This record gives sequence, structure tokens and C-alpha cells, in this order.
Amino acid sequence: MYQHMGTFLEEILGAVVLGDSYSGLNPKFEKKLIKVLADGNESSDGKVVVDEKNGKLVRILTNVNAKAYYKLYAKKLGHKEQSAKIGSFKEQRRRWSHPPLKLEIITSLCTK
Repeated sequence: MYQHMGTFLEEILGAVVLGDSYSGLNPKFEKKLIKVLADGNESSDGKVVVDEKNGKLVRILTNVNAKAYYKLYAKKLGHKEQSAKIGSFKEQRRRWSHPPLKLEIITSLCTK
């Protein structure tokens, strides 16, 4: 998967979990010590890594009810204000009315 797209999807998932009080998502978190790389190297700047010695303690989203997330996200995309994302409201409704066979969600925001 394209690395930046994965980051984008993680940000959407995090925003939905943190910004919506919908209890059906059942988010699970774990605490980890992490740091964000910023050494001037374009290929690694912004990468999040586990750092047990000098990292900052954060809560990492490790699991979420994928079906509930999909329904909530699809409902949000069903608003007419969001139709520009695909091209037309009719096309968007058609695509999001039929869920994919398997929904994969990136649930970890860091790598070792």
C-alpha cells in the first residue's frame, strides 16, 4: 500500500474515533513510548517509531469495530456536502451502499 495513503487512512480513523461519541466503535487502546523522526531526511521525517528510552507516552488505537466504523464513515460520506469526493452524489451513494467483501483498517499508528 502507498505509505502516505496508509497515514491518511489512519488519520481519518483516529479522527472518527476521537471526534464521535458513537459507542458501537468499541475502540481499544494501548500505551506506548514513541517518537517522531525529524532528522532532515525526507524519506524518514515524520515517521513514528517506538522508543522505549526517550519516547513520549501516547495512547495508540489498536482495535475498533470495523463494521460499525464502516457504517459510520459511509453515513458521513452520504451527506450531499461530501459529493465532490467522488464526482457526484449519485455515484457516491451507489459505491457506499454496497460494502466491500472485507474491510481492512490500519489500526496501529507506529512501527518498531
